[in-house]
Amino acid sequence: MVLVTPEFTSVFVGQTTQLSASVRSSDGTVLTGRAVTWSSSDGTRALVSTTGLVSGLTAGPVVIRAVSEGIADSAIVTVTLPPANDLSILDAQFTQAIQEVFGSVPIVLNGNAAAVNVLIRVPEANPTAPPVQVVLRLFEANGTPIRTDTANTTGVIGSSPSYAAPTAQFLVPATVLRSGLGWQAEVDPRRLTVDEDRTNNVFPRTGTGNIVTTTVAPLKVRFVPSVLAAHNNSTVTVSTALMPEYLRTLRSVHPLGVITPTIGTAFTTNTSFGTPPSGGLSAFWTQVLSQLDMARMVDPGDPEVHWFGLMRPPAGFNFTTFGGFAYIPPSATTTGANTRTALAVAPGWFSNQAQSRELIAHELGHNFTRRHAPCGSAASPDPQFPQSNGTIGIPGHDVYSWATGLTSSAITMDASSGDVMGYCSPAWVSLYTYGAVLDARGTGPVAATPEALTRAPVLIVRGHITDDRTIQLEPAFVLDGRPTRAESNGRYRLEGRDHAGRLLFSRNFEPAEIDHAPDVRAFTLAIEATPELEAALATVEVRGPTHAARITRPQTVSSSNARVRPNTVTGTSRGVTVRCADTAARAVAVVDLETGSLLAVASSASAQLSSLPRGKRLRIACTDGIRTSRGTVIFR
Repeated sequence: MVLVTPEFTSVFVGQTTQLSASVRSSDGTVLTGRAVTWSSSDGTRALVSTTGLVSGLTAGPVVIRAVSEGIADSAIVTVTLPPANDLSILDAQFTQAIQEVFGSVPIVLNGNAAAVNVLIRVPEANPTAPPVQVVLRLFEANGTPIRTDTANTTGVIGSSPSYAAPTAQFLVPATVLRSGLGWQAEVDPRRLTVDEDRTNNVFPRTGTGNIVTTTVAPLKVRFVPSVLAAHNNSTVTVSTALMPEYLRTLRSVHPLGVITPTIGTAFTTNTSFGTPPSGGLSAFWTQVLSQLDMARMVDPGDPEVHWFGLMRPPAGFNFTTFGGFAYIPPSATTTGANTRTALAVAPGWFSNQAQSRELIAHELGHNFTRRHAPCGSAASPDPQFPQSNGTIGIPGHDVYSWATGLTSSAITMDASSGDVMGYCSPAWVSLYTYGAVLDARGTGPVAATPEALTRAPVLIVRGHITDDRTIQLEPAFVLDGRPTRAESNGRYRLEGRDHAGRLLFSRNFEPAEIDHAPDVRAFTLAIEATPELEAALATVEVRGPTHAARITRPQTVSSSNARVRPNTVTGTSRGVTVRCADTAARAVAVVDLETGSLLAVASSASAQLSSLPRGKRLRIACTDGIRTSRGTVIFR
């Protein structure tokens, strides 16, 4: 049986009382370790926490119920109004973007500042009453005072304040936040206001409160300018001065600590954005996303870095079907193919300036394993999202804008705001998304394994699967990169064979999820390419449950002839053109020999680049779909 005590009790509006529940056997023996679930019969009258703490909201009786293993007991709590003219602090909470009513969401250290929202009540509201002073005191874990702030109450001090309009706010800088930080708020410390009960002027009522803190893995993100060679090398300027704009919404809504942004080498794609005035269809984004992910895989830099491609629709385009694409990995700690790459329209193009900032937070949210919120007809919404309309559900607060001087307070984000993982604007973050990203980011840095850092010649096989039926294989390349980890299961299988049909390698895999293309899955596999494998490989095949796709090596062109003919690099008014000498070439990749960065990919025998300095040494990789001829060229 379950026994709730006390059976009858009362609590003032705005105050709390503790209930307890014990689980007992039929002979009355207390059973330990049993889970208890609490609930309130009227959430507008009183709320109850997971530990049985009841908060009075409005006057009247309410039934608080405790259930364990299907057995229940309850208590009746009467919520009453306190004496007239009783100035009291009802509640206070620390928040960095969103916070649940009992303040259980931890504060992330080394990142955003925190706001302290204080709720103060006077039953007989007086709109003309002067502001009342409120004090916030902060203490080290050992009780030593370290900071005292004062603020005045704002607006009407009514009988039912809420976090949609906090009565007083304090800003706690990120440099002050630390583990074990204690705090206490007090209203009217100089006793200048008529008050019938001063025992409730302090919160918490006894002693100090302690904020719950956590740390998350540092976020390293590389913003890569994308060059559209098919549109006269249209590109976008990415500079250090623009970083605050890129990171503004990201820092505001996600639970992040240290963020290290860098600017990557420009990456050129020869994929067409479309035909003016409308472009940016799914096929464009999926293709460029795959190419950029290949660039991340072959790059000799840190594999922990997220790559975020920024592009600008070319002149003549005034509409894009999609604003960005990203991979949704099964885990935020993985670093392999199809995990840490995203792409979006750069800030400054949309008429709504906030839209691009939200896109950066949205697409990186996908890299943090989040699916869409069901707002604005977003594709394949998360079925577990708690609000069916995709809104945040409770008020949020823009602490980052206050901390950086963009606003004079932590402006309230209405509960009807769309979640950042949906398509609605204005966008903020829900408790559901915030908590999930917090879990995904982990509690500290993830060290790259030696295997993840090792680079060697690899055969890169890329493609897309549509509707779990149609398989599209891209021409395979051999480039220096990191082999992908073998998977023991998966519905799809990659096989490489020689001309006699002998199996040279095989790999089971599961294609990756892409956020805005629910019917399209991507795959990128990197197989260690020994000289023997390169010489013998004749076919690459991907087989699924119902369909297969194959690339076969042409037998009429010898590899020796392909390497004898020089590839060429020429400069024109439109930029730089790279041409493969191999007449069987189906695709070309251009690598900067000095940095190891992949500069361009094209699904043809030539590629365009925006510009190159004279004397630049390039590795030109031309593939006939299976075999890659590689040569060094100096741009003169």
